[in-house]
Amino acid sequence: MAACSRVRTMLLLPVLLAAALGVQKGATPDQVGDGYTIVTTVKIAQPYRLADMNDEFQSARLQSESDGVGTFEITYRPFHRQNISADPNWRKDDAEMGEYLRPHPAADWTPALRKQILSDLAAAGIDPAKLDDKTLVENASAWAMRRSKFNEQFGLWMVNFAGGEPEVEPAMRQAFKENEPGGLTDQEIFDREVLGAGMYRNKTHGSCTSSSTYLATILRAVGIPTRIILTVPACDPNDPNQIKMLASAIRRGQTRMTVRMGMVSSGFVNHVFNEVWVGGKWVRLNYDRLGQPILDKDYLGLMTHVYTTLDVSEVPFPSTWGTRFALHQGPKLSSDNPYELLGARDHLEAGLALDDPPVPNLTTGTIIAVVKGGDPHPSWIQFPPGNDCLLQIKEWIPDQSFLQLRDFIEGASDRIVLHADGHPDVAAIVTGYNVDDGSGRFQAFGVHLERPLVKGVDYELQPQNTGHARVWAVAKGVVWKG
Repeated sequence: MAACSRVRTMLLLPVLLAAALGVQKGATPDQVGDGYTIVTTVKIAQPYRLADMNDEFQSARLQSESDGVGTFEITYRPFHRQNISADPNWRKDDAEMGEYLRPHPAADWTPALRKQILSDLAAAGIDPAKLDDKTLVENASAWAMRRSKFNEQFGLWMVNFAGGEPEVEPAMRQAFKENEPGGLTDQEIFDREVLGAGMYRNKTHGSCTSSSTYLATILRAVGIPTRIILTVPACDPNDPNQIKMLASAIRRGQTRMTVRMGMVSSGFVNHVFNEVWVGGKWVRLNYDRLGQPILDKDYLGLMTHVYTTLDVSEVPFPSTWGTRFALHQGPKLSSDNPYELLGARDHLEAGLALDDPPVPNLTTGTIIAVVKGGDPHPSWIQFPPGNDCLLQIKEWIPDQSFLQLRDFIEGASDRIVLHADGHPDVAAIVTGYNVDDGSGRFQAFGVHLERPLVKGVDYELQPQNTGHARVWAVAKGVVWKG
């Protein structure tokens, strides 16, 4: 209850401060701070822990629980930023936090490894004895990620730690095999993505779950208390209806766009990273970003904290996320993902008005090229079945994802008529497929021809824009060659 009281106090402070400063209209997110919240009702399957779900970024209330699935009301503070101070006396001040410093089955540093890490840090110009804790974490985490290459395979969730030693869950052996390279023993695989000491020696790290162990091993070895947190999105990104429900509840356009951009991934979606004890408090460390916020277009859109652990060996991954990922089994929610959004709304404290600068939209798509399979084009471009060619367009809005293409086609005609004098018109149907390089150099839509074109004939493109809010245009000289 004391923790809840502190949260309520934190929520009031930005409101009182805003009133004192006269921040009544057009306040920026930094000025509004915790005065703006997003509230959801969501089902979450294990692993979760209610105590862990209440922190400075969010509050959670368990409404009901059945068969390993809890229904929660979660209040997010999307504009909250962690106040991070530096402690130059961290070695003395943190000495009593032994459980967050000692080795564990996965983050398994040893005195010999500690000596090696300190030697390697010194060679890189990093001396923990001369740095405050904040600077050490920033420098050491960035160095650790630079020195390590990514291990593409993924089997960590199929590994349990019975008796403190890693072993592949028998029921998941086939899935583990399919996700890992051939010719390696289990131990060799563990030393590349499961065990911190092995990853350090091999200079590898795996998925986010693996990387959290890698960093915990290094940081604990040099004396920084470290733990690991599990997060999921605020809704299942495999379900367009849930994305729409969440987005519709967010009144501020830029915030809504950020959340949507973080929801574009499909499949099994989550993120696992670290928290470090810096300046006398737990601070989030996402790879080498200290002070990771929960509102982030690159990480889930809106992060939901569900679980905190000392070590991945303590998380029942094989019976929870691993079962869903590898065997597609578990409590049925909206998809293989272990969460489902049921409702959402946002709330702005009385007396505050949140600024809402306009979010640019892609309203015109100017076709600058018709790209066919045999034409010169970037090697990464594909032509999925049902797409005869791509219509490359000129327009691109920086700092937005491919959602701008999806939004455009939802408001534009899906029919472009190809016309050549003396020949029957042919319709090119926009399939909904889109592709881009993320920089504005190449973005295009897939189209399917209603019937073959006459070979050698140049067809004029005639967009059917009537009645549509978003329109096609055709650059001068562009034709579709049959």
